[in-house]
Formats: sequence, structure tokens, C-alpha cells
Amino acid sequence: MKKSIRYAALVMAAAMAMSACSKEPEATSAETAPALSETTVAETTAAETTAVETEATEATEAPTPTPLPPIEDPDIEPPVGYYLVWHDEFDGDELDASSWVQEYHRPGWVNNELQTYVQDGENIFVEDGDLVIQPMTGENDRGNAFYTSGRINTYHLHSFTYGRVEARIRVPQGQGFLPAFWMMSDDESYGSWPKSGEIDIMEILGSDTDTLYGTLHYGNPHLQNQGIYDLPSGDFASEYHVFAVEWEPGEIRWYCDDVCYYATSYWYSAMDGQEPNEYPAPFNQPFYIILNVAVGGNWPGDPDETTPFDESAQMRVDYVRVFQSEGYDDNVTCPDAPDPANGEGT
Repeated sequence: MKKSIRYAALVMAAAMAMSACSKEPEATSAETAPALSETTVAETTAAETTAVETEATEATEAPTPTPLPPIEDPDIEPPVGYYLVWHDEFDGDELDASSWVQEYHRPGWVNNELQTYVQDGENIFVEDGDLVIQPMTGENDRGNAFYTSGRINTYHLHSFTYGRVEARIRVPQGQGFLPAFWMMSDDESYGSWPKSGEIDIMEILGSDTDTLYGTLHYGNPHLQNQGIYDLPSGDFASEYHVFAVEWEPGEIRWYCDDVCYYATSYWYSAMDGQEPNEYPAPFNQPFYIILNVAVGGNWPGDPDETTPFDESAQMRVDYVRVFQSEGYDDNVTCPDAPDPANGEGT
């Protein structure tokens, strides 16, 4: 995708994003806030399958969300208005295979990233109550550097429509690292990426570990809405922080340590040759959770001689929790898009 096209799409989506947080969110800047998935047009599910899009002219019917029953845990107090529906505290000796899939992907699979995602106990393991994703490097027979890392997901094991999805995480520090906590459509009900949407709950550049990005991807062609949060003190690599989204039929809000730093209500869904799908599509279908650390690629750039591959390169996840409310009213209306005549969306 050419830079000018990426720039226009980013500015358009940023202008269309609408805030409902208690404070005004930072405006998105195309120069300062690139997104992980700007060029992930090849992004697919864990099985690397692509949804088959029909040539029908009628809009896709919205799926009906299935309420999840509450579960009890005396050590977890749900936020006000929510109940617990799923969690993993990583308290065992190994990753729970009934909840998580370990992915395998070759270098360059998306975003020109350098790592191979491997199913290896040195890259993905549980230690001291944390999930650990450890990027590693080495040299091949020709003396060229190679990189391995981990990517896990709950694809077809645990998926959710609406709710609060949160994790307590400490991210890696180092040029070229890009840790992420995010969600993708479980069944791609509205077509392949980005038509079925993507919710990026946390992305932090390893070279800039006091700035957090939360992003919504959608549309045909691809658009995105993005919020940015600068940590008032400290950084995300030296201590744990709680990253969350609260996802409702007509609004998605992003939080860091319970500070709402961004919210948006505008998005749309359309497939090739079809009428637009009814709002709030595509964000009215089950999504699964993904955790990974990328090495290199279009956004973070390549590692250099300063990049560590020791414990400071680890992403450590204390827990992942999902909460839902008693019910969600999906009788919502998409807000009007900004008028380009007013200088927005251009």
C-alpha cells in the first residue's frame, strides 16, 4: 500500500472516530500513530483460511450473540456492572491447551516481520504465575540472523461477543519488538480482513515503551480508528499494567489501568458487491483473543545491535479475563460520518 493511501485512510478514520470517555482523547496523527495492521491485508485466522465471499447483493445477516453463563472465582472481583465469564491466571506449570492454540508462521507472513512463530517451550512457557512470550535470535549456517517468537490464540476455543476484555501485562523493551494483545473474528462472518474487523487492545513499540496504541480496524477499503495514551510516569516495560476494552453494540472504549483514554462509535461493514451490513457489524459477532510479540516489520523496524534477547525481551502476562453484562441492547444507530466539506475525512 502506498504511503499516500495509508495516510489518507488513517486521517479519514481518525476524523470519524468519536469519543465518549470522561476526558477528550488525543487526536490521531498519521505521522505519529501508524498501526500494526496497516498492511495486514493477508492476515487470516490461525488456520490461515480465508472466508469465501459470495456475489449476493443482499447484506449479510447479523449473527445472534449467545449469552455466556457467569463463573465464580472468590479471588476475582468483577468490575461494577459485569460478571466473570472466562479467565486464565496462568497459575499452572504449562500453557492450558484447552484454552490456547500455539501458532506456527514463517517469516514475512504479515507486515514483513522477521520472526518465525514457533510452537516451542523456550518461546512460550508459564513461569511464576505468568505466561511468558520470549523472542529469541540465532544465526543460520550462512551466518545470517534469524528470529523466533510466540503467538497464541483462543481461536474456536473461547470467543466472545461484547464485554470487557482485559489483561495485566509487562511488555518487552528493545528496538524492533512489537507486543500485542488483540482480537479477531472467530468465523469471519463478513469476509476476510479487514471486513470482519479487528480490535487491538494493546500495542506498544519496544523502542517507545511509554506510549500505548488502541486501534479498531474495519471497512472495505480498510479504515482504522486509533487512540494513543502516554503513560504519565514510568514505562510499560518496567512494570505491569492492565489493558482493557469495554465493547458494546454501539461503542468500544479503551482503558489503561482503568483510565478511559479513547472511545469510538463509528465504523461500518461492507463486502464486495453487497449492500452495507447492518450496524453494528462487523463488531457484533464472536471474536477470539490473541497474544504475540512480533520482531521487526513495517512499523517497529528491524532489531539492531542494541536489541536485547534476554529477559527484558519477554512479554509477561499475569492474567487474561473476560467479563460480560446481563444484556446488551443492539438497537443502535451508526452516527453520521464527518462531512468532508468541513475539512474532515480528507
